[in-house]
Amino acid sequence: MNFDELYQSLEDSSEKKIEKKVDCCSDIKNYQYINETISCKLCNKLINNIIDSPEWRFYGSSDSKNTNPTRCGMPVNMLLPDSSVGTSINSKDKNSKVGLYQQWNSMPYKERSKYKVFNEISNVCKSNNLPTIISDTAASLYSIISDTKISRGNNRKGIIAACVFNACKECYVPRSVKELADMFKITPKVLTKGCKNYTEIIRINKINIDRIQNTRSINISDFIERFSYNLNFNENDIKKISIISDLCSQNDLVYDNTPPAMASGCIYLFVKLNKLTISKKDISDKCFISEVTINKCYKKLESNQKFIDQVLKKISFD
Repeated sequence: MNFDELYQSLEDSSEKKIEKKVDCCSDIKNYQYINETISCKLCNKLINNIIDSPEWRFYGSSDSKNTNPTRCGMPVNMLLPDSSVGTSINSKDKNSKVGLYQQWNSMPYKERSKYKVFNEISNVCKSNNLPTIISDTAASLYSIISDTKISRGNNRKGIIAACVFNACKECYVPRSVKELADMFKITPKVLTKGCKNYTEIIRINKINIDRIQNTRSINISDFIERFSYNLNFNENDIKKISIISDLCSQNDLVYDNTPPAMASGCIYLFVKLNKLTISKKDISDKCFISEVTINKCYKKLESNQKFIDQVLKKISFD
């Protein structure tokens, strides 16, 4: 073979299309996901191993194949961003200086103060059977308040309680001022002032002002069912008391008193019309409204003959 023939054969071989053998494992259509692994449907060959869970294995000298969650950090808390980033030093010796220094410096002072308030709110909500969403919402509200303005003393206590008060309103489970004041062991006056300060600070923080503007107002119906259940009324009685409260709102008899007070007044009116043995003191204890206020609301409803006629027309009493 001469050189011309050799060059020609090389050119022919380069131009010739050689079919490439396609491996079944390289086609994504053949992938299947089983038990956190990716394998091929056709040949069952393992393609990849996915680890999407925390690495909790201890692998120590005395490892008994148990998990050790202390090796994984807590989830990131958006309300405490600086404290959520970093590592934790685990030490058998509680007096270890390295672990102690790490604990001191893992959380800035400002976030440590917030964290204590969040724990206080959480403990109060748990001890009074309020759902977790209330404590979470209250914590987010307090974070906005503390970032906008710093408060101390009774003003701070009132604002913390006001955050829970407004969280209850946002989550459609409102509580009265007296109830929240008793939960936080403060006077209603401190809580009322805290609610005023809360509103002013939120308005200063113009970014979150919608949380005030979009919050609905409290009405009588928000308290009727809960107060009635506390007094062990049955479903039929609760429906009748709800009718009384609706008629009360329709006749504009609610504006001079707070919704919890008028709710307790409607309950007492039902008790009187139905001749039940529930006393005014029982209602006062369960509804957190003074007997004087209950009697004042009751007299206001009883003295309106038009309202009483409407009640007797719609409700049949035993």
